[in-house]
Amino acid sequence: MRTRTRNRVLAGTALAVGALSVASPAYAALPAPAADAYVVSTEALGGTVAVAPSPESTYPSGGTRTLVGLTVGPVATTSVLTANTAGNPVDGTASASATVDKLGLDLGVASVSLTGVDSTCAATPAGATGSGLIAGGSISVAGIPTNLQANAPANTRVSIPLVGSIVLNEQTTDANGVLTVNAVHLTLLPSLNGANLVIGHARCGGAEPAAAVPMINPSVAGMSGGAVLAGVLATVYVRRRNARSAASAV
Repeated sequence: MRTRTRNRVLAGTALAVGALSVASPAYAALPAPAADAYVVSTEALGGTVAVAPSPESTYPSGGTRTLVGLTVGPVATTSVLTANTAGNPVDGTASASATVDKLGLDLGVASVSLTGVDSTCAATPAGATGSGLIAGGSISVAGIPTNLQANAPANTRVSIPLVGSIVLNEQTTDANGVLTVNAVHLTLLPSLNGANLVIGHARCGGAEPAAAVPMINPSVAGMSGGAVLAGVLATVYVRRRNARSAASAV
């Protein structure tokens, strides 16, 4: 009889614990939302200097950064360059964007012309989405132009003889669920220093909401309270009965 009673108590306790256990949602691995964005960044090539990420915005603290024109290294533009990042730790979201209307690159052996560069990234605790698009563009080698696809699908690769390769709408996601988007990523041949040039960079990752607390499923909330109480009362009853039996046996 004691064994059957004990099994009932354990079953009641297991039911109570099970009623209170609710599967947690899957969240990104970052401790807090993060984002960064810039319009242009180039490594040094030939006789030109490297260009640090410009203009650059990073969350936290986020905000909008702009430059009116930029002529440095291989980069030349008179357009407004805009980078923006934002985030909200309460709901675990982050966003990033980088835009410029027109931009040119002088690579020595080739020249690049881009219009309508627009990279975006938006992240929630469940993941991130984005795109890096151009309205149009071309790369010219020895005066012969090759058009670059507008609004290209993700990770569209174009090989450029004597120059290297270009990836349009480059998208990669790391182990923490952070998405990196580059509208144009140009990698030069080793003979040209193997330099990397990135136009339109946006990166973002979400995190578990700061205000998130474990919640009991409403469908079992009423049952769980009764189950817990039943388990406690049954335990008290068995202990008292065992105490009385021990006293009688003395």
